[in-house]
Amino acid sequence: MIQTQVRVVNKYGEDVKHDGTEVGEVIVKGNGTEHFKNKNSEGWVYTGDLGTIDKNGKIHVIDRKKDIDTAETKISSVGLERLLLKHPSVQEASVVPVPHEKLGEVAHAFVVLYENQHATEEELIEYCLRTLKPSECPKAVTFMEELPKTASGKILKVQLQGEN
Repeated sequence: MIQTQVRVVNKYGEDVKHDGTEVGEVIVKGNGTEHFKNKNSEGWVYTGDLGTIDKNGKIHVIDRKKDIDTAETKISSVGLERLLLKHPSVQEASVVPVPHEKLGEVAHAFVVLYENQHATEEELIEYCLRTLKPSECPKAVTFMEELPKTASGKILKVQLQGEN
């Protein structure tokens, strides 16, 4: 789109650091965005996509913002995955929504541990509780030898949803 501006902002509307690690929501403004209803007062459209900006200013879209909608809160699977990956035993993590009778959806984590490492479901949930509210933490953790992936290496979350 000609004359379109794109930014990645945190929850306060501030631009994220150009370090390739800080995640924010991708927002756009300019030609072609005038018909969107989800604009803020300055005309920025919140896309619902999460991304980072690297040191060269290139935007990398990594996931959707809201993909787990509980009765209590909306959970970003990306944020929860990044937290789990900070645990010293976790090599890979993917979080998917699973139906829940009372809450609508809850987070279910699938993790691969590093070789010769050990962690329990309770340990990983407790690890998340140190940073997040209980409603934002996974309600279950499944340990796998490897996560299902596409030929290009993207985790197949749809397949994981059928695993639980």
